Amino acid sequence: MKCARIAAALILLVVTLGSLTVSGGYAWYYRSDRYRRQCVADLSAALGLPCDIGRVLPRARRCREYNDVAVWLPDRRDKVLSCPRALLTSLNDAADERAYEMRLLGGACEISTRTWLREDYRRVVESGLRLGFAPDGPRQIIIQGMDLRFIRDDFVALLEDATGSVTFDSHERGRASIQCRSLNGYASPESITLTMRFSPLDGGVQIDELTLHAPNLPVNVLGLGALTGLLIESGRFSGQLAYSEADGPRRVTLAGRCYDLSLPECTAGFASPGWRGAGREIELHELTFIEGRPVRLRFSGALTGMVLGDLLAPGGMQAADGQTDLRIAAAELSPRGIDRMVASGKCANISLRALSERCAAGQMSGRATLVITDLTIRDNHLASLDAEFHVENGPEPKWIEGRLITNLLGRILDIELPPVLPERIEYTHLGARLEVRDEVLYLFGTHGTRGKTILTGKVMEHQIPLIWEPEQGRDLAGWFDALRTQAAAYVHRWQSLPPRQAWQAFSTLRCGAPPQPAASAPTASRPAPDAVPAAAP
Repeated sequence: MKCARIAAALILLVVTLGSLTVSGGYAWYYRSDRYRRQCVADLSAALGLPCDIGRVLPRARRCREYNDVAVWLPDRRDKVLSCPRALLTSLNDAADERAYEMRLLGGACEISTRTWLREDYRRVVESGLRLGFAPDGPRQIIIQGMDLRFIRDDFVALLEDATGSVTFDSHERGRASIQCRSLNGYASPESITLTMRFSPLDGGVQIDELTLHAPNLPVNVLGLGALTGLLIESGRFSGQLAYSEADGPRRVTLAGRCYDLSLPECTAGFASPGWRGAGREIELHELTFIEGRPVRLRFSGALTGMVLGDLLAPGGMQAADGQTDLRIAAAELSPRGIDRMVASGKCANISLRALSERCAAGQMSGRATLVITDLTIRDNHLASLDAEFHVENGPEPKWIEGRLITNLLGRILDIELPPVLPERIEYTHLGARLEVRDEVLYLFGTHGTRGKTILTGKVMEHQIPLIWEPEQGRDLAGWFDALRTQAAAYVHRWQSLPPRQAWQAFSTLRCGAPPQPAASAPTASRPAPDAVPAAAP
């Protein structure tokens, strides 16, 4: 009996020592420089990029730790990734005994133009994602506390202390989700999330969709200036930026809300100086680029505090004043031009003297208000306009040059007056209601007998109608055709330039006045009778 116990003890000792010897042998092998070099060779071959591993530490039978991991560009021009600790853990999956996951703890990953070549971007992204679709690739890659840097020319995006995962659901589909609370040094109270779907394609990787979900962030944090060529420092943005190449060409779409934008900053690229005013809340429904070219813009919102002279500066009327507010109910723009726009607004305290000083037809004084209740544009054509224009009453007498009255009568009523009017005439009332239907203009009076008078003068203390509403409308199609031709040439030239050069070229634009519509032969009858007074004055 005693011999049996001794034999059992010896067997147990042999088994234990054997197990410890085997475990120690594996531990020694995993820690050896030979195994480390083999891991470096395997990782370099799998990624197609030079790699370094400082040392390998066995943590458990199914887990190994790699220290000081580094991935380089070809010829070691620059470092792509550095990670102080990486854990490889085998998964207990009966269906796939080779299944494992990688956990990257700390470190940094950078995609940069400082020393990178154009083809390096695609190569680095594909090398990391393609590995997961290989039969012996990881099931999942987990990131904890890693800094992600993207540097492209002047554009910089730094996601600090990022956490997330890259999961390979099958050999045909992968997804990623990464979160952080810091973007370009700004500590966000809400999480910033990057999600991605990707799939293998012809030995590489196709990014089906990549989306950056941004909470309410300062606009200057996003670095949009480097992408658009505009220096935008004020305002906030909340929304998402999506990238896709699933349908062939690369597509980038931006959507969200912008708050408290500075119009001088936003418009400095195409107006010199930029428009004054602010965009308190702009709903950006869609801004899409295909292969780097803008193809669609849809937005709505309110623009306040603008000055009329800023809007008319390309026509040489920058001296015009008048506070302007504009509410855009819907706007859809494309390379074809304005597909659709619906807007309303008001321009108050317009100096008619400053406005008419640039007009060769004559000058006048007074302060006016323009109220637009509807402005609708479809396919670059003015479908409808409903507006009212009137001069405010004030203590100062108002005057109009006689030659301006002559010119207005000739263009509105086709009445040719002899040059007998005095140089200046005092007027008491000026107002008109404007309607445009399919680029045909109809003018209506606002005062006088039956409300048909547009301009009332004062002659020897008597008020006399000087201009009254015309009986027929004026076809403006020829005038708008000239504008469309001129604009098409500008847009074609603008689209052929890089963003920064395009804005610089646009800021020097000075519009030439299109030819005036023919003054002869009114071409349209009035709109529906209920919109027009029934009797003549």
